[in-house]
Amino acid sequence: MKTIATVIAAVAAALSLTLVQAADSGVSKTEAKDLKTQSEAQYKAREKSAEAKEELDKADCKTSMSGSAERACQKSAKAAAKSTKADAKTVHEAEEQAIKDAKK
Repeated sequence: MKTIATVIAAVAAALSLTLVQAADSGVSKTEAKDLKTQSEAQYKAREKSAEAKEELDKADCKTSMSGSAERACQKSAKAAAKSTKADAKTVHEAEEQAIKDAKK
């Protein structure tokens, strides 16, 4: 599932480039609002993607393991999802800060 992380990184990089360009030229209030809305939607999508991957990983654990190995696998899936969500939040906060800086 490295492809999900790759897609998230690519989207974040693309938006960051857009925000850097916006910061160079200044952003109107309407453009800033649009960028913020887009950033929020991408953040929510990243979170839902992490949750979906967690559920798939837990299902794989259930079908292929049992006992303590299954519990450890599920715990690992939960930790990976938590990490992915934290990364998504960090990217979102950085994007919001870039938007705020661009408005000035």
